[in-house]
Amino acid sequence: MTETVGRENPPAGVLQQAAESAVARERARISRELHDGLAAELAGAISLFKVYLESHPDHRDETLVNVFDILEKMLKHVRDTLAELRPRPLGSDGLAGELRTQAEDFARLYSIRVEISIQGTEEMLTAQQREVVYQVVREALTNVRKHSGSSICRVRMRLAAHPFLVEVADEGRGFSAGLGGGYGMVGMRERAAGIGGRLEVVSTEGKGTTVFLFGPN
Repeated sequence: MTETVGRENPPAGVLQQAAESAVARERARISRELHDGLAAELAGAISLFKVYLESHPDHRDETLVNVFDILEKMLKHVRDTLAELRPRPLGSDGLAGELRTQAEDFARLYSIRVEISIQGTEEMLTAQQREVVYQVVREALTNVRKHSGSSICRVRMRLAAHPFLVEVADEGRGFSAGLGGGYGMVGMRERAAGIGGRLEVVSTEGKGTTVFLFGPN
């Protein structure tokens, strides 16, 4: 008689960790290709244009100047994308400190006021949960900067609640149902699912967008 021995399925946490590792490796690969390929070529083209334009100050060709401006904008966009592909982990300042630093940067660089309110303490969350909260808020703020047109954003964190709740709300242009599902939103949903939580987005055209991150039940 043949006895069949079934193999146990790996724990969900192991599978999630493997998936996150695979995503991290793919992000690193894309980041390297962008940095060594497109970004380097754009930087080289911009340098050549700059040398030419500076050496011919009396023969200013507006078409070339426009092309130069477009290339500079493309390079900035690529560099912004690289920064998003390589998210910076939480530092020694912790969740609250890092988010306040980000708020100061948004006010200084983009004239966007970011108000942060926290109920409870970050020690109520696990290290993985704190990391997910940080990355989700960071991505939500990036979306506010890029797409909302809002001059104010409010981050509310109710860390003592069960499940914990994080809200990122702006007063920008908003979007219709079915839109706003880009890679950034997908990444936020995946991070939320990775800790057993969920992410919801409520948006109304002309009134703004709110991102809700719910922790695990």
